[in-house]
Amino acid sequence: MRKSVIFPVALHTLVGVVTLGLLLWYFIPAGNVFKGLATLLIAILACWTVLKSCRRGKTEHNTTAATVDLSLLDNMGPVVLVCGDRLNALFHGEPLRKTGQGWWLNTGDVSRLTEVVRSIQAQFPQQVGQLSVMYVCRPDIHQDKAVLRSTLKTLRQQSQQLNSLAGFVLPVVVSAEFSGPETPWVIVRGDKPIVCPENSSPQACIDWQQESQNIVVLPVLSQAFSFIRSILLDELEKTDRLTPPVSVFAVGLRLGTVNPEAHSLWTDWLCSRTCLQFSRQNVPSAPASHFPDAVLPLLAPFASPVQGGHRTRCLVLLMCLCALTALGISALNNRALIRQVGADLQRWNAIPMNHYRPKAESLAALKQDALLLERWQRQGEPVRYSLGYYPGQRLWLALQQAIDTWVPPPASRPPSMPKIVRLDSMSLFDSGRAALREGSTKILVNALVGIKARPDWLIVVSGHTDNTGSVQLNQTLSLQRAEAVRNWMRDTGDVPESCFAVQGYGDSRPIASNDTPEGRAHNRRVEITLVPQADACRLPGTKPASQDKSDVLTQEMEK
Repeated sequence: MRKSVIFPVALHTLVGVVTLGLLLWYFIPAGNVFKGLATLLIAILACWTVLKSCRRGKTEHNTTAATVDLSLLDNMGPVVLVCGDRLNALFHGEPLRKTGQGWWLNTGDVSRLTEVVRSIQAQFPQQVGQLSVMYVCRPDIHQDKAVLRSTLKTLRQQSQQLNSLAGFVLPVVVSAEFSGPETPWVIVRGDKPIVCPENSSPQACIDWQQESQNIVVLPVLSQAFSFIRSILLDELEKTDRLTPPVSVFAVGLRLGTVNPEAHSLWTDWLCSRTCLQFSRQNVPSAPASHFPDAVLPLLAPFASPVQGGHRTRCLVLLMCLCALTALGISALNNRALIRQVGADLQRWNAIPMNHYRPKAESLAALKQDALLLERWQRQGEPVRYSLGYYPGQRLWLALQQAIDTWVPPPASRPPSMPKIVRLDSMSLFDSGRAALREGSTKILVNALVGIKARPDWLIVVSGHTDNTGSVQLNQTLSLQRAEAVRNWMRDTGDVPESCFAVQGYGDSRPIASNDTPEGRAHNRRVEITLVPQADACRLPGTKPASQDKSDVLTQEMEK
């Protein structure tokens, strides 16, 4: 039996570990370190559970079926575990009483209920669902109310342990037999007591009282109900911080010749309230037929075999909880994905299209999101986003629509080359001379109409000659001609001296061959070029723009 107990425990534990591992590694958004530590903890708890079950199985192997032969439990009806007062007289020494509607099982003392149920669960786990408990109380043999209440407290503790062991609440029936005039069993389920005469159909208590000829039955029966409510049900159903209350399924009540003690709880109760007393009679104990068999049909709807026992139900419950948790975590993961993509789209819509740099950064984020969703479309979305919540297609369409609205910035113009104005030296100067000819003003005005002085731009005037003559003479002549043009521009346009730079290159930079008259004519020239240069072409006393800005900032800081 030990192997038959340990193997299902190990199998159930393995399935539970695998279920928790799937939930942990595929759905919970946590780091690998945390997942590894959690997996190790789950494995340790699983090993501890298996070892604990091995030890419990060994103990159960030594104590199973200590009183009854559990192999006899093969019926499909209710199996009532009977505990309480004088059960040997009730069962006549037999462990079981079989009926067509269910079985009564003698468990002896109240404190043995958990032991018997654990034994049944070890051998016949499916029949745990057929179990219920009946406590037999004979108030005529009890003389101390505290002792009776102590037994009921033990029943509460045993009921709590049974519910934890079985995984559900076992029905609890209270059966009480009082001395007094003979009556059939009265079954109370809810607020309607039903009288169940032997060999007759049940009838309402009011109808039975009208048919009864014994006028003493009514007050005694009423006091018996009052005794059960005041002592038995009060102790079982009252609130206690240590044990939960027991909700009594049904109450069975019978009056009869049960040989009361001279001073018992019932006789004192009945005498103090009705002044009735019943003499002690030497009558044998109640026969085996005095069982509340009418309770069995009431228990039948609540007694059915369970599949797999308590461990299987716990495993199914764990798997259901893991499935619900996976659904919830999947929904949270998809909501986080929607929020991330929504935040990127919101940032994209908030940036104006002419703000090209932040718009480009937002575009890169949108493209990254779209690429991730496209990859999941090809390879399948991760498990943590599945389970019917994945909104990838809708998000991808929204991203593509936003990306399609992108308008790239206009292409930047290449930097303009400095404008060069070439003047023919022969039109301005006589051969070998550096003084401007008369009538050259018109040529200069027409040629230099686009050359204007601007801040931070330098007017470079350079003179060039052909290779006729010596190099030194050509260099001096080219410089003097450049200075003559500079002087004319300075004097005519009132351009400051700082706007000019004069250079004489001689014949060092020809633009045509000096071997032909046409080439030499092209090489004899004066070139005027605008070149950007910081702090160029400024009037005396003015500051550069950068210097002005720094002065303003300095003044503001001093304020």
